Amino acid sequence: MDKRLRRTLILDTDPDTLIVLQHVLEEAEIDATITWDEGEACQLVETAPFDLILIGDHPPELNAAAIIDNLSVRGTCPPVLILRAIFGEKDAECFRRLGAAGVIPKRDPLAVLEQVTRVLAPTQFKAKAANAA
Repeated sequence: MDKRLRRTLILDTDPDTLIVLQHVLEEAEIDATITWDEGEACQLVETAPFDLILIGDHPPELNAAAIIDNLSVRGTCPPVLILRAIFGEKDAECFRRLGAAGVIPKRDPLAVLEQVTRVLAPTQFKAKAANAA
């Protein structure tokens, strides 16, 4: 079994959200790096490999669509989940068209953990297959 911790970057402007999600993910043995600065997030993604990025979409501070586009252009974008306080299916579809793996309620840490583990699961299977070869 692959013992490597999955690395997740959480970008949000709400310190409470950052702290709660970091704690929940680390309890599940998922390494969680937090930031509230878009520029720092882009630098972190370029300098360290992340398996997943969680981005809070809270205009005007953060523009998740622009961040996804910026990282995709640089060729450094792992899967992205969008954290929203309130969203509808129309919002989720819009973000999926932009390349996001999904949209989840930011105030529901267990839903976030469930989606994170769902997105990271294929990565785990790839690592197991590589180790078996």
